[in-house]
Amino acid sequence: MNLEEVKKILSESQQKDWIIDDESGSFTYKDDLNLHIERAQYETYRDFNEPWATSHPDPKAVAVEYTVKYGSSFVDKKTLVSVDGHRATLPMPKSATDLHVKKSDINFAKIVNVGGNVDEYLNRAGLVEDSND
Repeated sequence: MNLEEVKKILSESQQKDWIIDDESGSFTYKDDLNLHIERAQYETYRDFNEPWATSHPDPKAVAVEYTVKYGSSFVDKKTLVSVDGHRATLPMPKSATDLHVKKSDINFAKIVNVGGNVDEYLNRAGLVEDSND
């Protein structure tokens, strides 16, 4: 599998295509068990205070690192934000004031989100899909 194939899977697959162990933060692609995503340990989460992330009923938001690997090889690292007391995991927008997010990052969030509805929370947070992705 090459990098472009991995990117395509991450941007087009659905959560049902993955074996998920929320307790360990492990996501394994069902069609190729060498492709997996690892969520960072809870102790490494960082407080995150941008208005789009803290404007939910529970204002607690944290940045969470996800590492994509193929076998033991590093492929990519993504930072997502767990919002509303871990009720949803959202992609990072371009900046605190430019709330556009890549379609591929939205899909990645939908793969690893084990809480609320990503689309609902994107709307609540004011995040907008970037049409240039």
